[in-house]
Amino acid sequence: MASWLALEALFRVTSRATKSIDEHPPTPRPVRVLCLHGYSSNGILLEKHLQPIRSCLPQSWEWHYIDGDYPVPLSTSPPGEHSCRSYYPTPDAHHIDEAHSQVHLYTLLNGLGYDIILGFGQGAALAASILLHEQRDWQIGESEFKLGVFFSSSIPYAKCLQADYNARHVFGIEGETPEVVRDRTTDVPGEMLPTEEQNRFRCQEHETVWEEDFNVDKDGVVWRAETRLCMSLEGHEACRGARKTDKIVVVDKGERTFYQMFHPDVEKARIQIPTVHIHGRNDPWRVQGRALMRMCDEDKVQYAIHEGGHEIPGWGEDLDDVVEAIREGLKEVGIPLEDDE
Repeated sequence: MASWLALEALFRVTSRATKSIDEHPPTPRPVRVLCLHGYSSNGILLEKHLQPIRSCLPQSWEWHYIDGDYPVPLSTSPPGEHSCRSYYPTPDAHHIDEAHSQVHLYTLLNGLGYDIILGFGQGAALAASILLHEQRDWQIGESEFKLGVFFSSSIPYAKCLQADYNARHVFGIEGETPEVVRDRTTDVPGEMLPTEEQNRFRCQEHETVWEEDFNVDKDGVVWRAETRLCMSLEGHEACRGARKTDKIVVVDKGERTFYQMFHPDVEKARIQIPTVHIHGRNDPWRVQGRALMRMCDEDKVQYAIHEGGHEIPGWGEDLDDVVEAIREGLKEVGIPLEDDE
């Protein structure tokens, strides 16, 4: 008899608790956006450039900005909190892996969960690389993110050596191809090759100083990084504006340096979540950005092109077109377009 009374009491307590939850449902958390800046920028500058777009979206959203781990000490860098940063000094597999780890560690430490991943330039390529690796490595049906927004993205690079094009020669690494990447095609499409102006890592003529660093990666490979620091104050024609302490990174004189370029012609994985792609008509990276679109689910792609270059538009019809593309992406994933009253 006593046990039945206990069960009845437990039922009454459970019923009251359920009723209380029904009457006071948890307050839904705000939409959260994870933002990755471009090369030679930082979170503060990206926040400033995104402000016109943010003003057209719900004001309850939370925007989080990650500064890259690598300083870019160009002569044009403003001092202090506005110092220029990058997520990787060059997109070899080792540095791409480091950048992935930085982003994943940030999300784990914050423990918040993010609905949208947004990037500009290098940050957009990194965001795309993360989303592609989700499908390629984990083969998960559902991403941590609901929507990807890519401004002026270049082509993403992989952190593993069994992916896509072996693009080592594009970055000046010649000689015999190591066995570990020998089966990866090196016939990189011509439109994917960086121009001299875009390539920041080819200065060969000026005075340099060498530094060495050693570390062991998760696969037990010893990386010997020989970092050449440009000592020129005025730059040279060969490096198209390199400045003091621009970095060129070589690992084991090329024996352990791998550049694995994602490309839709050879990569089977596709980003499954809806994506928004925004490029300037005069952006030199536009061709690479269009290749990225082909690595996304074509039924879930929104696209906007503005009349500028490698930039985030902030006014006029260009701004309207960008906001409309983002709002279409939000509709696709069911994120509210307005704040709740």
